[in-house]
Amino acid sequence: MALDLAALTSTPDIRCIPHVQARLVCAWRYVHIARRCGNYSHHHLLRYLCSIEAIKPFHVFSDTIGRAWPEPFVLNPPCQPLCSYDEMLMLDLTTAAAKDDRKAFDAFIVDMVPEKPRDAIWHSARGLMGPRVTPTENREG
Repeated sequence: MALDLAALTSTPDIRCIPHVQARLVCAWRYVHIARRCGNYSHHHLLRYLCSIEAIKPFHVFSDTIGRAWPEPFVLNPPCQPLCSYDEMLMLDLTTAAAKDDRKAFDAFIVDMVPEKPRDAIWHSARGLMGPRVTPTENREG
C-alpha cells in the first residue's frame, strides 16, 4: 500500500466541516485581521459567533492559547478555504471541551503545552463551548 503524503498532510475545507467549527475558524481569522487593521468590532465578531455571550469566552480562550502556545499560532487568510494545522488543532481542542473529554483534550497537546497552561486552555475552552455543551451521561473518568 502506497503512502499518500497529500492525504496525510491535507486539512479540511471550512465549507465541509460542522457549521459551529467553521464559524470559530472564521471568527479567529476575522479578529486577527481586524486587529491588525485597527478596525475590530464586537458587532462584526457577533456575525461569526452568533451570541453576544460567546464574545468574552472566545477572547479568553484565544488569549489563553496565545500565551501558552510554544510558537506563533498560524491562521490561514480568510480567502483560504482550508484550515491551517493550528486551526484544526483548535477545533479538536474545542470539540473535546464541548464533549467534556479531558483525556482526548490532553492527548492533543500534552507534548506541546505543560500541565498548568494546559489546564488554563481546558477551562477557557469549556467556557467557550459551555453554551453549546449538551449534558453528558455518567462516564468513567
